[in-house]
Amino acid sequence: MIAIWCVVAVMTLSAWWAVWRFLRYPGGWAFAFHEKHREARRALDEPRRAVRELRRTARREKLQALAAVKRAEWAHRRHVRQCEAKLERLRTPHRGARRQKLGRIILFERAVLISNDEVPLAGLQVRFELSSSARSSYVYLTRPDGRERLERYEGKQWPEDTVRRFSVRIQNAAVAADRLQKRRAGKIRALEAELEEARRATEPIASAQERLASTRARHDADFTLPQARTALDNARSVWQGMTGRRPL
Repeated sequence: MIAIWCVVAVMTLSAWWAVWRFLRYPGGWAFAFHEKHREARRALDEPRRAVRELRRTARREKLQALAAVKRAEWAHRRHVRQCEAKLERLRTPHRGARRQKLGRIILFERAVLISNDEVPLAGLQVRFELSSSARSSYVYLTRPDGRERLERYEGKQWPEDTVRRFSVRIQNAAVAADRLQKRRAGKIRALEAELEEARRATEPIASAQERLASTRARHDADFTLPQARTALDNARSVWQGMTGRRPL
């Protein structure tokens, strides 16, 4: 069975090859296969090959120049996106790691969370007060814009010393966040300048576009391919004069 399929495959390929020869060298069996017409077939193949190679070279060089433009544009967009992403992260910092929780206040590295209200630590002022009866402690959190949040801690559940220590820890974290914010502000300014420079840095794109335009213009002005096409047309005419059939 395998041998039969092999024979069928060989016969099919042979048939296709014969059809291809008749299409390539029209005019009959002798012109397509006979030894005496070998030089005539060669006279047709050589200009065909010349046109094919010239077209291939022109296509390859144009595609390479176009690919260089695409690469330059992609690199430019990638650099801009990277700068924008870094800047966004600096402008909107995450609250950071969780440090401590006391009642409804949760202290994070760069923010405090009161119920569902997140308050940045930078610029935050913390004040502790003890009630006149000494039965409750109060923690005041004042934002830079003056708004306050008040949390009350009952003395039976939250000893005064525990609340005081927690207040001090929040205040110290706020001071550290202030210093971090100042350093971050400097980084933001530097990154903003880098982003503007990245957006303006289009010279590689312009150079690649110039090379592409130059490559296209050079091939458009090159007479080698039109001359090769003329030579191929002449060879086809010669073949048609011999066989009465014009090859493709």
